[in-house]
Amino acid sequence: MKQITIFIVSVLLLAVFSLPSIAMPPKQMKQILNMTQRKWVSFRDFNGKQLIYFTHLESYTCGIKEVHYSINSDHLDKVWELQPCDSRNPMAVTKDIIYLTMPLGTAKSIAVQVTFTDGTKSDTIRKNP
Repeated sequence: MKQITIFIVSVLLLAVFSLPSIAMPPKQMKQILNMTQRKWVSFRDFNGKQLIYFTHLESYTCGIKEVHYSINSDHLDKVWELQPCDSRNPMAVTKDIIYLTMPLGTAKSIAVQVTFTDGTKSDTIRKNP
């Protein structure tokens, strides 16, 4: 009996951990992103520099077509280059640099707008350090 139990548990564990990850549908990612807009970017002062992280958006690349942003204005004149969507591991952040680096105190605000994979755009989100 013990051997059968061990065998069944082993097979179940193998099945669970060898299944490919399936990305949640882009529509669901869009809903989550709309609910978590205040988390899209975050500020940090570190080692004499000001950093602005895009980690949250990098976690949802399979639901995002483009990210436009601007520092200290609402022009949205810059594009944040997201890592490619990996449908086998959709929430993983594999990009080496997921933040902007600038001198301390440079950014008084950031404006961010996301274009979703369905072509719709979010409201412009403004955040201060």
